[in-house]
Amino acid sequence: MKNILIKADGNKDIASGHIRRCLSIAEALKKRGAVVSFWFTDRESPAILKQFSGSENAFSYIMDAPSDKYELLLLDSYSIEEKDFPAFRNYAEKTAYIDDLCRFDPDTDLIINYDPAPPTGLYHHAATKLLGTQYAPLREQFAGCSFMTRPSANRIFISTGGTDPYHIIEKLLKEFYTDKHLTALSILHCDVVMGALYDEKYKTALKLLARRYPGIALNEGVTDMAALMGSCDIAITAGGTTLYELCATGVPTIAFTMADNQVEFTKSFHDREAICYVGDARKDTALARNLAARLFSILPDTAKRSRLSANARSLVDGRGSERIADAILKL
Repeated sequence: MKNILIKADGNKDIASGHIRRCLSIAEALKKRGAVVSFWFTDRESPAILKQFSGSENAFSYIMDAPSDKYELLLLDSYSIEEKDFPAFRNYAEKTAYIDDLCRFDPDTDLIINYDPAPPTGLYHHAATKLLGTQYAPLREQFAGCSFMTRPSANRIFISTGGTDPYHIIEKLLKEFYTDKHLTALSILHCDVVMGALYDEKYKTALKLLARRYPGIALNEGVTDMAALMGSCDIAITAGGTTLYELCATGVPTIAFTMADNQVEFTKSFHDREAICYVGDARKDTALARNLAARLFSILPDTAKRSRLSANARSLVDGRGSERIADAILKL
């Protein structure tokens, strides 16, 4: 039996993606007989873990440096620097690191980088390298999804991940419901996912819009995200774990970015015609208008939606967490 510790954090500033993807790996490890615990340093993180796992007792966690030595320590944090890696060996016999910033060559036993175009020649220390989209650490529900491109498209999945600091969803819905779009929107259904770290004021603003426009459905605490995504015809999302999930389900996707670590891999998906990338929320003041315009150009184009779906599913099959768990246990 392997005793594994995962170091990750989530909060309103760095969002919840680190905990989400590490939880997917933890669940795959647990199914293979490993004992998994989390190491948090941010006080918001335990609540995020509880919300995502659905249980307070699903995985234990510590808030201080480990007093015991583990067989493996999986690291997933942007606050970790190259100089920190030797010290982590005091806590575990082996170390693994999820890297999507490509700032340095970490001194670790296993490296994970699931970008569509991971760097070549950067990683020399790690004996085991898990590189490419086949290692995207998604939840089990995203493995083996099927999707049918319907000739008539009217259901839209909308998400920004755990946070929405630029209020893109609110702006987008307001852009949808203008006179120029009213004819189309009379038959549209928008499935909006409210992130785990949305504040109450923002949730209230979205609820007011949903009460005003019956086509808007707000979803919170979704347990079967794959099913919700698969019920939609097209998606609008920020780059992040949600983008990989949509690729695995095959839902044609329009994407934008709002953080540095999202830009390169989102553009890589666009270059492979797996998604349509529109712009960055931090720079594009007309982003909501541009997203709406792209949506209404793709909705009637069945062939375009079909190509996006096929290309996306060719890159992500939803079994990355299984592959990572197997590689960890082989160490």
